[in-house]
Amino acid sequence: MFIRNRNRMMYLCGKNDEKNGNQLCHLIRMEDGSWQIGVLPVLKSEKGQDRIITGPVNITHTPGLELLSQVFDGYEADQPMKQAISVRILRRKKGYYVQFFLYLPKQDGWNTSSFEGVIGLDFNADHIALCETDRKGNIIYARRIGFPGLGRKNHNYDQGIDQMRTAIKKITAEARSKGKDLIIEDLDFSAKKSDLQKNKYYNRMISQLAYSQYTQAVKRRCFKDNVDLKIVDPAYTSKKAEETVCREHGINVHLGAACIIARRGLGLF
Repeated sequence: MFIRNRNRMMYLCGKNDEKNGNQLCHLIRMEDGSWQIGVLPVLKSEKGQDRIITGPVNITHTPGLELLSQVFDGYEADQPMKQAISVRILRRKKGYYVQFFLYLPKQDGWNTSSFEGVIGLDFNADHIALCETDRKGNIIYARRIGFPGLGRKNHNYDQGIDQMRTAIKKITAEARSKGKDLIIEDLDFSAKKSDLQKNKYYNRMISQLAYSQYTQAVKRRCFKDNVDLKIVDPAYTSKKAEETVCREHGINVHLGAACIIARRGLGLF
């Protein structure tokens, strides 16, 4: 079982100075606009010639297809561009699936700033606490965004991570529409543990690497949506929130921590 599952996937790392961006796997654009993939086996034929296994590939992801077309236009230019294309081949019940990984250059400039305020996020075991502020750090509104899959009841880690990613996508879209930077904590485990409640539930959450998934998802979405992301010191956000904004506004400690994070992004704490 282990060997069968292990052999279901093959990853071929790209290299920007190789033909079509990969030494062992070539994506080929045909004259009629269709695509083929050619994989070079490790073993060679008896005559010592490289033998390439080729086959058609159907690219169904429209944005990815547009990006690949741009890359191949660059390959065929008078001064060919250098672009690595890494490839993952997966064997599933319905056939073989291919994933292509490319470097996406960052667009010039950001669509957000902290001039009119920011949006702070505090990540917790089963939810994100969000707080939007003005330029002086005053709370405009705060809300809780839950992930039932990461909660105590009906716990489902994979479902919870999907819910978290969906929420982050909506949050970055909101930040972009309002033109406000997004502020999160520098989620260093040792620093964050000192600020979390000391119980088994939170320790389990940390061990499941939900923090790592959260940080990666926020960075990825901010990059795609052109939202400027600032990362601040996480130390004692909950404690400072209890002493200040929670008492002033009658909000819970998580929403208060999101406010403190936002204010740190503004340089107020």
